[in-house]
Amino acid sequence: MSSISCFIVEDDVQAYEYAYSIIKNYGDINVLGTSDSIHEAAQLIQQTNPDFIILDVFLTDGTAFDFLALFPKIDFKIIFTTSFAKYAIDAFKFSAMDYLLKPYSQQELTSALDKVSQDIHKENYQLQLQTLLQNYSHNEAPKKIVLRNADTINIVDIKDILYAKSDNNYTTFLLTDEKEILVSKPLKSFDEKLSSLNFFRVHQSFLINLIHVSAFNKRTEEVVLKQKHTIPVAQSKKRNLMDYIENQN
Repeated sequence: MSSISCFIVEDDVQAYEYAYSIIKNYGDINVLGTSDSIHEAAQLIQQTNPDFIILDVFLTDGTAFDFLALFPKIDFKIIFTTSFAKYAIDAFKFSAMDYLLKPYSQQELTSALDKVSQDIHKENYQLQLQTLLQNYSHNEAPKKIVLRNADTINIVDIKDILYAKSDNNYTTFLLTDEKEILVSKPLKSFDEKLSSLNFFRVHQSFLINLIHVSAFNKRTEEVVLKQKHTIPVAQSKKRNLMDYIENQN
């Protein structure tokens, strides 16, 4: 592997020294510099043109998102690091972007370095980064989600998802325009992401978007979405679903 270059944006001296020591032992990565200020870092990165950066999400003079807004075009890969902040972590998850949660282990950073080294020349990164920046908006819920498969990175408005259906370790999403997207992840992973955004697991195989519920058929025990899509409801989920429907204005 040929040498690649890195810049570290971090305002915690110990965190910088920890990351730097791991990178130096990793080999084949040239650290071009560091900064704890978003404006200074942006200027130095534009001058040095690193292949990737390690970027702390919360800095003393702003956030990683304030920092990225300083670039007309982002042509470097990013390893994000952050202490816990739910709205920031949700933005990463919905955008399918990787991040390291502090305090991270040596193995976690090494794995991230492996990945960035392998992906340094891959395309489509801009789409995921754009989705991340759109989703991050100071405590607001994410509005878009990346649904990625072997062929395509799909950026989808969450409101446009009708339901997600489990197929073993795969999940099929049906959108309001009838488009289907197959993703090679189990339904459970999306249940965890979407449950706080008006999605409800009505059945072992189905996760529905509650904003599209138009009826519940008591005889067949099926929920109807957009007047025409019928989804089975498990007996154990029926009461909670009924409560939701009955509480709608």
